Amino acid sequence: MSMSNPSTPTAVLASEDTLHKIMQQAHVSSQRALAEKANVSRWQVQQLRLGKIGTMRLAVLKQLATALDCSLNELLQAFDPEQSLPQPTNNGHDIVRLRQEYSRLEHRLAQQHQSLEQQFQAAALQILESWLTYWPTAAKAATEREDFDAKKLLPLVKPIDRLVESWGVSVIGTVGEQLSYDPQLHQLTRGTANPGDLVQISNVGYRHGENLLQRVNVVPLNP
Repeated sequence: MSMSNPSTPTAVLASEDTLHKIMQQAHVSSQRALAEKANVSRWQVQQLRLGKIGTMRLAVLKQLATALDCSLNELLQAFDPEQSLPQPTNNGHDIVRLRQEYSRLEHRLAQQHQSLEQQFQAAALQILESWLTYWPTAAKAATEREDFDAKKLLPLVKPIDRLVESWGVSVIGTVGEQLSYDPQLHQLTRGTANPGDLVQISNVGYRHGENLLQRVNVVPLNP
């Protein structure tokens, strides 16, 4: 069973178009809504959008297929026809072959997922190596010494910043920044504000690639 290459721009665009069409047919308004309906992470939906269906766990694919009102085989057929399961007939031998193929696909997907997960963990741990080494010592000093300067902890969390940056996560705004209220991007933590009113950032927001991961927490300056 061959796997299509999801890494090329053309393949990614084709996968995005396929997902968009299936979501329209299932009346699913957004990728966030799909993740919530299927009870999977938005990262899993992103994998499907990028055409990486061959690396996804079968259990996740089943949940996504159910949320999209289609069968697992229809989902596989839509994103990679070569991965789809053979259609059963009334012949008992064909049904046995179908079950064997299904089991083989499940095992292969599980192996691929495990391999990718191990690679992901190894890359993350490499970035976090210095934090893993020095953070427990710094935390102990901060707990036991009343005169400990908390600013000394700031360099230690830079590996975490690098890690989330390597995942394509970017920060929106800075704490204390004043700007015009945008209800699509900002979340009021107290009071009320109209679009365009002056607000101040209390907690920054985040994007994951082109997608909004977390809105910016703001407070009105003129409550």
